Amino acid sequence: MFMKKLIPVLIAGITIMSACNNDKNEKKDETTVEVPIASVVTAAKTEGKSVVITADAVPDSVRKSFATEYPTIEKVEWVKYEPIESDEMKMDDEYYYVRYNNSGADYTSWYNNRGEWVKTSTKVAGNANLPDAVNKTINEQYPGYTITEIDKENDKNMVMYEVDLEKGDAKAKLKVLTDGTIYKRKEK
Repeated sequence: MFMKKLIPVLIAGITIMSACNNDKNEKKDETTVEVPIASVVTAAKTEGKSVVITADAVPDSVRKSFATEYPTIEKVEWVKYEPIESDEMKMDDEYYYVRYNNSGADYTSWYNNRGEWVKTSTKVAGNANLPDAVNKTINEQYPGYTITEIDKENDKNMVMYEVDLEKGDAKAKLKVLTDGTIYKRKEK
Protein backbone atom coordinates (compact mmCIF):
# COMPACT_ATOMS: atom_id res chain seq x y z
CA MET A 1 0.00 0.00 0.00
CA PHE A 2 2.82 2.39 0.87
CA MET A 3 4.58 1.67 -2.45
CA LYS A 4 1.38 2.39 -4.42
CA LYS A 5 1.24 5.88 -2.87
CA LEU A 6 4.97 6.46 -3.30
CA ILE A 7 5.18 5.66 -7.04
CA PRO A 8 3.04 8.62 -8.24
CA VAL A 9 5.07 10.96 -6.00
CA LEU A 10 8.33 9.63 -7.45
CA ILE A 11 7.04 9.95 -11.02
CA ALA A 12 5.91 13.54 -10.37
CA GLY A 13 9.30 14.38 -8.83
CA ILE A 14 11.21 12.91 -11.77
CA THR A 15 8.97 14.76 -14.23
CA ILE A 16 9.48 18.08 -12.45
CA MET A 17 13.25 17.55 -12.22
CA SER A 18 13.58 16.73 -15.90
CA ALA A 19 11.45 19.71 -16.85
CA CYS A 20 13.70 21.95 -14.74
CA ASN A 21 16.77 20.34 -16.25
CA ASN A 22 15.50 20.92 -19.79
CA ASP A 23 14.91 24.60 -19.00
CA LYS A 24 18.31 25.21 -17.43
CA ASN A 25 19.57 27.20 -20.39
CA GLU A 26 16.43 29.30 -20.56
CA LYS A 27 15.88 29.89 -16.85
CA LYS A 28 18.32 30.85 -14.13
CA ASP A 29 18.09 29.60 -10.55
CA GLU A 30 15.98 32.12 -8.62
CA THR A 31 18.41 32.33 -5.73
CA THR A 32 21.67 32.76 -7.62
CA VAL A 33 22.24 34.85 -10.71
CA GLU A 34 25.63 35.44 -12.26
CA VAL A 35 26.03 38.41 -14.55
CA PRO A 36 29.30 39.51 -16.14
CA ILE A 37 30.18 43.22 -16.02
CA ALA A 38 33.95 43.31 -15.78
CA SER A 39 33.19 41.41 -12.59
CA VAL A 40 30.99 38.61 -11.42
CA VAL A 41 27.86 39.52 -9.52
CA THR A 42 26.36 36.81 -7.38
CA ALA A 43 22.88 37.47 -6.12
CA ALA A 44 21.02 35.71 -3.36
CA LYS A 45 17.57 36.25 -1.94
CA THR A 46 17.44 38.46 1.12
CA GLU A 47 14.66 39.62 3.38
CA GLY A 48 14.01 42.97 4.95
CA LYS A 49 15.14 46.35 3.73
CA SER A 50 17.53 45.16 1.04
CA VAL A 51 17.09 43.27 -2.21
CA VAL A 52 20.04 41.77 -4.06
CA ILE A 53 19.98 42.75 -7.72
CA THR A 54 21.99 42.09 -10.84
CA ALA A 55 24.50 44.63 -12.06
CA ASP A 56 22.22 45.43 -15.00
CA ALA A 57 19.64 46.76 -12.53
CA VAL A 58 22.12 49.24 -11.03
CA PRO A 59 22.21 52.70 -12.62
CA ASP A 60 25.25 53.26 -14.86
CA SER A 61 26.28 56.25 -12.75
CA VAL A 62 26.52 54.05 -9.64
CA ARG A 63 28.46 51.26 -11.35
CA LYS A 64 30.86 53.78 -12.94
CA SER A 65 31.52 55.53 -9.62
CA PHE A 66 32.35 52.24 -7.96
CA ALA A 67 34.51 51.02 -10.87
CA THR A 68 36.43 54.32 -10.91
CA GLU A 69 37.17 54.07 -7.18
CA TYR A 70 37.89 50.32 -7.16
CA PRO A 71 39.03 49.28 -10.65
CA THR A 72 40.61 46.00 -9.50
CA ILE A 73 37.65 44.61 -7.55
CA GLU A 74 36.29 41.67 -9.50
CA LYS A 75 33.61 40.05 -7.36
CA VAL A 76 30.81 42.22 -6.02
CA GLU A 77 27.23 41.89 -4.84
CA TRP A 78 24.86 44.75 -5.66
CA VAL A 79 21.89 45.52 -3.43
CA LYS A 80 19.05 48.01 -3.79
CA TYR A 81 18.08 49.55 -0.50
CA GLU A 82 14.36 49.62 0.20
CA PRO A 83 13.85 52.03 3.09
CA ILE A 84 11.40 51.65 5.91
CA GLU A 85 9.82 54.66 7.52
CA SER A 86 11.97 54.63 10.67
CA ASP A 87 15.26 54.55 8.75
CA GLU A 88 18.06 56.96 9.56
CA MET A 89 19.10 57.58 5.96
CA LYS A 90 17.76 60.50 3.99
CA MET A 91 14.93 59.06 1.90
CA ASP A 92 14.63 61.49 -0.99
CA ASP A 93 17.01 59.34 -3.06
CA GLU A 94 17.20 55.71 -4.07
CA TYR A 95 20.24 53.99 -2.61
CA TYR A 96 22.37 51.13 -3.78
CA TYR A 97 25.13 49.40 -1.95
CA VAL A 98 27.79 47.03 -3.06
CA ARG A 99 29.50 44.33 -0.99
CA TYR A 100 33.08 43.48 -1.93
CA ASN A 101 36.40 42.31 -0.58
CA ASN A 102 39.45 44.56 -0.83
CA SER A 103 42.85 43.43 0.44
CA GLY A 104 41.30 40.67 2.54
CA ALA A 105 38.68 42.83 4.26
CA ASP A 106 34.94 42.87 3.51
CA TYR A 107 33.41 46.25 2.74
CA THR A 108 30.01 47.72 1.95
CA SER A 109 29.86 51.01 0.02
CA TRP A 110 26.66 53.02 -0.43
CA TYR A 111 25.79 55.24 -3.40
CA ASN A 112 22.74 57.33 -4.23
CA ASN A 113 21.06 56.81 -7.59
CA ARG A 114 23.16 59.63 -9.14
CA GLY A 115 26.34 57.69 -8.43
CA GLU A 116 27.48 59.85 -5.53
CA TRP A 117 29.31 57.97 -2.79
CA VAL A 118 27.42 58.14 0.52
CA LYS A 119 29.41 55.99 2.95
CA THR A 120 31.52 52.87 3.36
CA SER A 121 31.55 50.40 6.23
CA THR A 122 33.63 47.40 7.22
CA LYS A 123 33.65 44.95 10.11
CA VAL A 124 36.20 45.49 12.85
CA ALA A 125 37.56 42.45 14.66
CA GLY A 126 37.49 43.11 18.40
CA ASN A 127 37.79 46.15 20.60
CA ALA A 128 41.61 45.96 20.40
CA ASN A 129 41.18 47.50 16.94
CA LEU A 130 39.15 50.45 18.22
CA PRO A 131 40.71 53.84 18.99
CA ASP A 132 41.59 54.24 22.68
CA ALA A 133 39.02 57.03 23.11
CA VAL A 134 36.22 54.75 21.83
CA ASN A 135 37.23 51.94 24.20
CA LYS A 136 37.41 54.39 27.10
CA THR A 137 33.86 55.66 26.43
CA ILE A 138 32.46 52.12 26.19
CA ASN A 139 34.22 50.96 29.37
CA GLU A 140 33.11 54.03 31.35
CA GLN A 141 29.51 54.21 30.16
CA TYR A 142 28.79 50.49 29.66
CA PRO A 143 30.78 48.59 32.31
CA GLY A 144 30.28 44.83 32.18
CA TYR A 145 28.87 44.87 28.65
CA THR A 146 30.29 42.59 25.98
CA ILE A 147 30.93 43.84 22.47
CA THR A 148 29.10 41.60 19.98
CA GLU A 149 29.80 43.45 16.74
CA ILE A 150 31.76 46.44 15.49
CA ASP A 151 31.48 48.25 12.15
CA LYS A 152 33.68 51.13 11.08
CA GLU A 153 31.72 53.64 9.00
CA ASN A 154 32.96 56.65 7.15
CA ASP A 155 31.22 59.22 5.03
CA LYS A 156 32.18 62.63 3.68
CA ASN A 157 31.92 64.24 7.10
CA MET A 158 33.16 61.76 9.71
CA VAL A 159 34.47 58.38 10.76
CA MET A 160 32.56 56.52 13.44
CA TYR A 161 32.27 53.08 14.95
CA GLU A 162 28.92 51.33 15.28
CA VAL A 163 29.25 49.08 18.31
CA ASP A 164 26.69 46.48 19.44
CA LEU A 165 26.84 45.64 23.15
CA GLU A 166 25.12 43.10 25.42
CA LYS A 167 24.89 42.51 29.15
CA GLY A 168 22.38 39.77 29.92
CA ASP A 169 19.08 40.89 28.40
CA ALA A 170 20.24 44.50 28.08
CA LYS A 171 21.42 45.57 24.64
CA ALA A 172 22.86 48.78 23.29
CA LYS A 173 23.90 50.04 19.87
CA LEU A 174 26.27 52.96 19.86
CA LYS A 175 27.65 55.16 17.12
CA VAL A 176 30.88 56.52 18.54
CA LEU A 177 33.15 59.08 16.89
CA THR A 178 36.90 58.47 16.90
CA ASP A 179 37.36 60.94 19.77
CA GLY A 180 35.01 58.87 21.97
CA THR A 181 31.95 61.10 21.61
CA ILE A 182 28.72 59.13 21.39
CA TYR A 183 27.01 60.39 18.24
CA LYS A 184 23.94 58.21 18.66
CA ARG A 185 22.76 55.49 21.03
CA LYS A 186 19.91 53.02 21.13
CA GLU A 187 19.25 50.85 24.17
CA LYS A 188 16.87 47.99 24.83
